[in-house]
Amino acid sequence: MVMPRPSRSSLVISLLGFGLSLASAGCIPFGFGATSSSAFVEADDVRLEVPGSEDVTTRAAANDMVRGHVQVLALATANDINAWVTSMVEGAALVVGYLDGKPANGREGTTNIYGPHDDDQGREMSWLVRLDGGLTNSNYELWVGPRGAAAQDEMDLLMTGDLQVDGNIRTGGFMLDFDTVEKFPEMKGYGGELFSYAGKAHVTFERDTQSMKKHIDIDFDDYVVEYTGFLDDDTFSTDKTYVYHRQDDGAGVFHLAVMGEWDEWNWSGPEQEEMILDMAWTAEGSGRTQGQIVEVLGGDLKHGDLDLHECFGEDGYLTWREINDAYADLDETYNFGDPASCVIGVEAFDEG
Repeated sequence: MVMPRPSRSSLVISLLGFGLSLASAGCIPFGFGATSSSAFVEADDVRLEVPGSEDVTTRAAANDMVRGHVQVLALATANDINAWVTSMVEGAALVVGYLDGKPANGREGTTNIYGPHDDDQGREMSWLVRLDGGLTNSNYELWVGPRGAAAQDEMDLLMTGDLQVDGNIRTGGFMLDFDTVEKFPEMKGYGGELFSYAGKAHVTFERDTQSMKKHIDIDFDDYVVEYTGFLDDDTFSTDKTYVYHRQDDGAGVFHLAVMGEWDEWNWSGPEQEEMILDMAWTAEGSGRTQGQIVEVLGGDLKHGDLDLHECFGEDGYLTWREINDAYADLDETYNFGDPASCVIGVEAFDEG
């Protein structure tokens, strides 16, 4: 039996999380080092900290059966989402911070308008920021248009969001429009020609800077990405919500679901099924993962729905693994360890 290969799986999930960012795509058009006088989202507000995600070897570790396949998928997904979210926030913060220190080009009520300004890296784009608020709250919009745009009505909304700061509690969120990204493909950066995007992502968060509490939800709206880098095209989509909820002591849960083509593996054909990943962990770092591939809209899994459960200890190493009988019958050696080693049960997935 050939189980999911971590390298392929990591790439698949990275398509949803997301392969582009404001920073790496070069979307910082004006300068560096400025400090905004308005509250803005910080990278730590939206960074996913999952036990083991800091270990750069986890993508290959499942080949040695040291970590579980689902565990590696969850860790790789968290890292890929961080590469997108944190870079995007940092890039947008530089744009807003720089322009907030400049004279506004216009004003509507309490909202300052900066731009349009042509991209200073030579790309055929221009930028506009709308900013309203102070150090305890803010609302912002980031617009992009063709080079030489003279007004906002010639541009498209890329990102809009808000932030509220009440002592050590930071709450807020933002929307990213992938239709705008697709309209201005220079934002995709190197290799971006292999991807096409559609839909929106809505990120909301609450973070306590004095404890480990952090809640992040990424709600997708008709999100579709197509990747043409393999011999055949791969399309992935979701209307679901990625959930990351961590409590004061560090215990938490992580959940995602995505429709995709899993035909690289010998137990599936070219039709789409839904992959669902869940991870839960204790304050000490031990935990449980669960992976499912479900034929929600037909599909062509050769042995029906796949259901895989794993547990890991405080060191992150696999202590138990069990797959449903239809697939276990193909490999008598796949199931591993003792379920009594699990320190938390499946009910932990519902505690987010």
